[in-house]
This record gives sequence, structure tokens and C-alpha cells, in this order.
Amino acid sequence: MRFVFEKTYFCKKSIAMVVEAKYPITNMQRLELGPDILRYPAPWKEYLDLLEECEYQIEYDNHEIILMSIASDPHEAIVMNIGTRLTIALDDMPDMGVRGSNRHVFIPEFQKDYAPDVHVVKGEPQIHLLRKGLTANLNPWLVVEILSPSTLVRDMTEKLPAYKKIASLQHIVYIHQDRPLVTVFNRVGSSAVWETIDFDRLEDHFEVAGQPVYLKDVYKKVIFPEPKNGKRK
Repeated sequence: MRFVFEKTYFCKKSIAMVVEAKYPITNMQRLELGPDILRYPAPWKEYLDLLEECEYQIEYDNHEIILMSIASDPHEAIVMNIGTRLTIALDDMPDMGVRGSNRHVFIPEFQKDYAPDVHVVKGEPQIHLLRKGLTANLNPWLVVEILSPSTLVRDMTEKLPAYKKIASLQHIVYIHQDRPLVTVFNRVGSSAVWETIDFDRLEDHFEVAGQPVYLKDVYKKVIFPEPKNGKRK
């Protein structure tokens, strides 16, 4: 289904005017369309046009522009927490660099452009030119996605298989925002085999480059929603 954003907004560039006639550009316009992610069938060039103008995160997947929802407070708290913990854990490793969601990851084999919440590059970043002035990384070593009700299915069924195809990627960390649950996918050696481990207690920890990352730090100051049955497992 193609969503059409019917409002048109003034813009100096003719390209931007065309883009704004089809898609929401500002955070406020995106909020008007609700909390769910939206998908627009579109060619790659149109995605790049929108990427240049858009105030919020978008991705390109399966020949569609994916309009991400505006992040919730728990989501952003977890992003800051995990980014901080990774930075501390990797502080003494000069070949490891932590990146935020404004730095995209491009997968050339499938022409997918993702904006993981956090990713780590080992060694010198390999840069892909999307368009003059727009670049993305090709060689993430670890990626982190914070799961939400609107992104859970896509994160699991679309993004996860694509991430696993990136040769440089060794670790994928999926963090739920509504309860303590972190799923870590670790590549076995240099193979196409991945092991999956769940961590669901705040005292649990997983390791990144031999350094522990505790769930209590990942979820620090995060307020979870009350469970519907009044009890938390």
C-alpha cells in the first residue's frame, strides 16, 4: 500500500518540493501520521532525495522507503545507556569506534540502507558513497537495535537476516524496551552460523570484546510500562 502525504510545504529546492509533496519532512509532520512505521514503494533516487531533507530517521529496504517512528523516552534512554557502556568497554581499544543512528550502514548486496541505533566499527571504517555529501559505513563489527512494538516484526524478519549477511559483522544485540530482555546473536568464527543467547535478568551481563556489559546499566533509569496482568515475570 502506498501512503501519500497530501500536504505540500514550501522549500527552496525544486527536488525538495517534489519530495515534500509525497512525504512528511519534519518531526511534527511525521508525528501527525501516528506511531507505526510507514512504508512507501519508491526508487533508490527518491530515497536519497528524502534522506537529504528529512528531519527524522528513514531507511531503505526491499525497494521501499521506511519512515521510522519518533523514538519513545525509554528507547532513547536505552540508546544513551548502551552507547555509553560500549564506549567505556572499548575505551582502551583504539581500533574500535562507537557510532550512533545518524551514521547509516549500507548493505550493497541487497541495496539496503539501515540506521541501527548504535553500531561499532573495528579498524578503519569502510565508507560507501550514497550520493555526494551522503555516505554510510560498510563494515560494522557490532550492531544494536532497540526493539519497539512498531519495529519488532521488521527487526526480526527483515533486518536480522540482512545483518547476518554482512561479512564484517560479528555481533548483533537486540534490546527490548518494555522489559529486561537482551538477545545477543554471535557469529561462530567466520562461518555463516550464529548462536543466540537471551539475557533477562538485570544482574545478567553479555560480553563485548571480552568486556562485560550489564543489563542493569543498559536499563539504568528506564521506567518499564506496567504489565497488563499487574505482575512482572
